[in-house]
Parts: sequence; C-alpha cells; structure tokens
Amino acid sequence: MHHLRTKIDGLSDAEAEKRLEIYGYNTIPERGKSSPLTVFLRQFNDPLIYILMVSVLVLFYLEQIIEMWIVFAVIVVNATVGFIQEWKAEKTVEALKKLMVVNARVRRGGAVKEVDSTFLVPGDVIYLEPGMKIPADARLIRSTNLRVDESLLTGESEPIDKTPEPVDADTLLPDRKCMVYAGTLVVEGNGIAVIVATGSDTELGKISGSVQEEVKVETPMIKRVKKFGKQLSILVILISIFNFAIGIVRGYDTAFTFLASVSLAVAIIPESLPALITMSLAMGVRDMAKKRAVVRKLPAVETLGSVTVICTDKTGTLTQNRMGVVSVQTINRTYSVTEKGIFVNGVQVDAKTQEDLRKVLEAGYICNKGIVEKRDSEEVRFLGDPTEVALLEVAVREGVTPSYELIDEIPFDSKRKFMAVAVRKDEKVIIYVKGSPEVVVDMTYNGQAGFAEICASQGIRVLAFACKEVEEFNGIVLEDLDFLGFQCLIDPLREDSIESVEKCREAGIRVVMVTGDHPATALYIARQLGIGEDVITGWELEKIDVKDAIKKYNVFARVSPEQKLEIVKAFQEFGEVVAVTGDGINDAPALKRADVGVAMGSGSDAAKEAADIVLLDDSFSTIVDAVEEGRNVFRKIQRIIAWTLPTNGGEGFIVLSAFLLALQLPVLPVQILWINTVTAVLLGITLVFEPMEGNLLKLKPTKSELINRTIGVRILYVSILIVLIAYAALWLGGKERAVAVNAIIACEAWYLLTAHIDKSIKETGFRNKALLLGIILIAALQITVTNTAFGTILKLQPLSAFEWLMVVLVSLAVFISVEVEKALRGYREKIEKISQK
Repeated sequence: MHHLRTKIDGLSDAEAEKRLEIYGYNTIPERGKSSPLTVFLRQFNDPLIYILMVSVLVLFYLEQIIEMWIVFAVIVVNATVGFIQEWKAEKTVEALKKLMVVNARVRRGGAVKEVDSTFLVPGDVIYLEPGMKIPADARLIRSTNLRVDESLLTGESEPIDKTPEPVDADTLLPDRKCMVYAGTLVVEGNGIAVIVATGSDTELGKISGSVQEEVKVETPMIKRVKKFGKQLSILVILISIFNFAIGIVRGYDTAFTFLASVSLAVAIIPESLPALITMSLAMGVRDMAKKRAVVRKLPAVETLGSVTVICTDKTGTLTQNRMGVVSVQTINRTYSVTEKGIFVNGVQVDAKTQEDLRKVLEAGYICNKGIVEKRDSEEVRFLGDPTEVALLEVAVREGVTPSYELIDEIPFDSKRKFMAVAVRKDEKVIIYVKGSPEVVVDMTYNGQAGFAEICASQGIRVLAFACKEVEEFNGIVLEDLDFLGFQCLIDPLREDSIESVEKCREAGIRVVMVTGDHPATALYIARQLGIGEDVITGWELEKIDVKDAIKKYNVFARVSPEQKLEIVKAFQEFGEVVAVTGDGINDAPALKRADVGVAMGSGSDAAKEAADIVLLDDSFSTIVDAVEEGRNVFRKIQRIIAWTLPTNGGEGFIVLSAFLLALQLPVLPVQILWINTVTAVLLGITLVFEPMEGNLLKLKPTKSELINRTIGVRILYVSILIVLIAYAALWLGGKERAVAVNAIIACEAWYLLTAHIDKSIKETGFRNKALLLGIILIAALQITVTNTAFGTILKLQPLSAFEWLMVVLVSLAVFISVEVEKALRGYREKIEKISQK
C-alpha cells in the first residue's frame, strides 16, 4: 500500500481521476479483431467466387469481353453485399457488450461506492464477494474463507484458497495465494484487496492474445447451412461438368457451353443464405436487447423458439425484488412496520427504547453485506441485495445504527442458508446470525419457528436472528445462541407475471418454480400465478427419483443448487428443451447445463458468465418476450430458405433442362447471372426485415428442422413452376428472351409476396415495407434495363406494353399456386381437427 501511495480508506476521488489519466481505462484492447478490409476480402474465400474468378479468366482467354465484365460485376456485387451483411451483424453483436456494465464496490475517501469497473485504478481498495468477477489484479488485505476460480489463467479446475499471508517474490502465479487476478471468479467467501494493475498491465491483459476470442456470429444453424451449401456446391459442380459435357457432345459453342454451365452453378448454389441467416439472428439479438434481454451467445436465439420448459426462480423474477420489512416478531410481541414508523396495536413506538425490538433491528444492521452510502447532503443510498437493503433501511430509519468492528464472518451460502459475523461492539465480542428460520432456530436454546410458518403461508419472507456474547473469541461457534426474533419481508408479484405465465401456457411452455425459499411462501406465490397447487421440498426430493417428481410437481422449494441441476437434467432426459433462470454463483452449473441459461442482470458475474442471455430488468415477462423473438427469428429463417432454394433451383434447372432436352435456352447464361444477382440484392434481403408476425405464442414450440414437409414440397413444385413459366414466356413472346428474363424475375417477386410458410396474403397483408420497396425497385430496374441501351449488353430487346402485361400475368401463376396450396392445406387441417373432436 505504501508502494501504491494508498491507504485502507482508499483513494480520494480527485486522486482516482489523476491516476485514470496516467494508467488509462481498466479495459483490455481487443486483439484479432477483423478490420473492414479483412471482412471484405473474406467474402472472396468462397467456392462460388472461385468458380466465377476462373470464369473471368476463361472468358478473357476466349475474348468474350462483355460476358467477362458481367461476371466480374457479379463477383464485386456479391462480395459487397456479403461484406455489408457480415459487418452489420458483427457490429450488432459487438454493440451488446456495452450493455453489460460490470460494477465493483470500491472504497474511496473512506466511503464505499459502486462504480463501473472501467474506471478502477491502481491503489483502489475493492471488496470481493461470492460470484464476483474480479475486475483487476489486486493484493489481498483481508479475507474470510476466500476461494477463487483461476482456471481462466492457470487451467486449475479446483478453486484456490486465498489469504493475505505474503509469499516469496519469485513464487509462480498459481501459488500466489495473496493475489487475485482480473477475469477470475470468487467462488466462496469475502475479501478486501488493493488494486495493483489494470487493463493491459494485468496478467489477463498480458496473455489476452491467446485467451481473447474474435467476435464470431456463427451458430450451429449457420454451420449446418454452410455444410449443406458445401455439399450442394460439390453436387452442383458435378452437374455443371455433366452439363458442359452434354453441350460439347451436342456440338454447342464451347464458350457458350462453358458460361452456361457456370451460370447453372451460380444459380443453384444459395451463396447468400448464410449471410441472410446471420443478419436475421443479429437483428433478433438487437430486438431482444431493446426488450432488456442481452444475448451473450448467439445460438441461444435459435434455441429460444424451441423452449418447452422454463425453470424459474421466484424472488425478483416473478416478484418485484423490492423487499420491505412489514413486521418484526420478538419473543415479547409483534411490531407492525411501515415507512411512517413502527407500531404496536396502532401506537407508534421508538425502536431505540424497546430493547427487544432494538436488538432484532441491530442484528439485521450488523449481520449484513449491504452498504449504506452517505452522500455530501443528508441523502443516504443503500447498495446490495434487496433483502439486505430492506434490513438496513428499517434500521437506519429507526436510528438503530451501532458502531462496531468486524472480527470474523461466515458468508451466506445457499447450502448453509445463514450468515454469521463476529464483531467487537461496546468492548464486547458478539456473534450475530441471520438466516432461514428452521436453520437459525436450531442454533438457539429458546427459539420457536411457529410464527415463521404462519407468515410464510401468506407469501411473506421470514428471516430469523440470534446472537451470543462471548468472553473470549475462538472462532464463530453456532450453538446455544440467544434467539432474538424474526423480521418479516414481503416481495410483491410483478404486475405482468400472471399474464406472462398465462402466455407460456398458451405457447405450450411449462413453467416450473425452482426456489431456495420457504415451501409455504413458494406455494403461495405459485397459486397466485396458477403454476401449481402442490410443493415438494429439497429434503423430500432426496427420497424420491427426480424424474418421478417432475411428472407431478411444478413447485420445488428449499432446493440446493445440485438439486436444481438434477431437475434440469431430468427434464432434458424426457426430451424437453429447458430454459433456466439463476442469479447466484451456485446457479452456474444449472445455467450451463440448460439449453438456454438466463441470468439476472442484478445477479453475480459468475451466473452471467455461465448464461446465454442476461435479463437487464430481471423480469419473467422478458423471458417470455425473448421466447417470442426466438420463434420469430426461426420462422423468418424458414421463410428465407423457402424463398431462396426454389428460386435458385428454378434458375439452375432452366439451363439443365434445355441442355438435356436439346431445347432453346429460355435465358442466356449472362442473363441468368443478372437474374441471380439482382433478385438476391433487391428481393431476398428484404425478408430479413419482415416484422414479427402475431400470435406466435399461441403456436407450439418450434421444432429443430428448418425444412419441414410443407417447405420441402413447396421448394420442389415452385422450382418446377418457374422452369415451366420460363419456357411458356419464351413461347408466348415469340422466342424473345426479354419476356422470359422478366417473367422469371416477376415469378420471384410474386413468390416473395406469398413467402409466409402457412399464412395467406389476406392474413399477413403488406406489412413488410422493405419487401414492397424491393419489388418496386426491381420493377423499375428491369423496365429501365430492358428498354435502354444497357439492355443490349444483356442482349435484351425492348418490350411493348402488351408484352409487359404478359410478363405480369404468366408469372402470377406462382402466386396463385402457393396461395391455393395454403388454402387447401388449411382446409385439410380444419377437417382433421373436426374429425379428432
């Protein structure tokens, strides 16, 4: 501390600002991050682009200069669109990091404050607590049962015991028991430490190149699509080679046959599909963030729509997490507590003069990890867990704020269900205990838990308090304590919890309450929400098979973190897709095991690290909103696939059918390349901006297959229909290819209007403004290109008004066919429902 020119009361605010200018922000510069140029060049690392590049060289060699420049333009357009899509997606995901602010408790000028860890500097004195992600490298000053997970730095899987005792200067990092390091997690206990290094100077900063990951927006779904694309590419290349061989055998011009085979490959391969899916996922992430749900791991967006079970905590998720003491029960009497004061039988009393009341409030004030932050004015701010804050608020309001010196501490733990401290107060050593009534009462010689049971049955949370004065301190001994009484707190339901649980029921999602709270309290809240009428405790759960329990119960109380994990595993073994909420370090295993782990924004850093999604408002309704968004993204991706594959397939099979059947090619190879490019840019991309459809939560959870039977059949018949329309347009237009080219583009535009999987245009309307704009733009582009000099480059002849009308009418067959198919399928489903009834 002398070396760092600091003291136990910490730095002053002015000194901290000076050091911030010297040492800089406590952040590690991102390495390995792709520059815009790198992302752009990455677009050329694609089999399809390789084919087109070779085509440019071959066409140049064959002196087909116009065709060469058209193919070159296709390469540039594809790369540019791919760059825009990927760059936007990565920026969306990166922006979410800014929402995840990590705060730290720091002592400055003698007062404890909560500050953004970015502003910490060497010399700051910080407090370490269970579940906390350590914000900087620091030297321990004081510790109590402190254990830290350093696996990120050392690879050691077991938590390390930490103590302020010094070690030799040349001790290796894994054995420096008196040091804690940035990025590691406090697993157990408490401590105070002084920061010695921040940002790039930390051990994590020195090795950040090897531990830091570049932002990636690849998910299992995107990987599956890319794998499908590669397999399809190989097949299509073989088909293209076969097509080229047929052309040579039939005596077609070599250059023409080569370009036709290349255009076949370009047409069929869905090169834009991964980028469109990535954009859809990124936009889903952005929309979730607007609803206060921050996605940490992109695959969670895919999984959310498939969730069938939500295992949720009670406190703060279904309830408001705004605790307030409503009554105090001592051995002598019951006190009613309001913000105006404390009353007995309607008469206000002074807590400082009522010894039994004063002792209970005193215990709640001393045995507490919350912080009372006094500002320059009379204003006081409370920091910490809502329950701790509630105990501090009532004590401070009543003027019960004794001075004391902390000697020893046993931090609260969800297994122990109590917290204990030893303090020196008024020259006496006193042990205070706070915790669940059934645990604390067993430590006393005079406690009774009957009152607690009555309160808990009314949805009131009860904490028991006890103390013991010791003449000589030899550690915290928890027996023969003097029972002081109970403080009763209430945490009302969130206003939207009942509606959200009902939405889950309609969505086919089972809601299960898994809490460490009292069974009577849990059941009271569960009944209000309609979650369940029976409760099982952790103690009872030990005696039966968890698989049997989840069949019968929806409410689990007084469960341990290990039991929470077993409940999640049991649901998964039954094939359920499980989302789990958690906020404590002990919830991390269940959050990791879950298909979607959901951490509370107010929870521990350990829980957030393990989770896929973080709820900034801790609300259950936000989980429901996220599930709805997940379903929306999944169905949007299905629409993208259902539009892309048949339109690409139709374009490719036009070429293949002409060569196989020795027919006139309805469209030339360069025209195929033009169609493929303009429709991808102006039509396909608009599906990403499709607004959320209504009643998603009234549907069943989505299944994992992107191409179901309905989509598969549609891909097949729409592909064939486009091929037939192309030949029909060529015939009706007197073998004028401009009619066929525009008819194919019109087919894709009409199909785009009805791209919804199972709803007709009458149900969906024209809500997607981007889609309408895309159709208008491509219509204007085609009219301009066809009727101007540019058309000669693409070998298009101007069309008359009658021919344009023919284009619109013949291509309308796609729209009508898909709408009729939806109507027939809907009618069949209605008949099936009636027959089932």
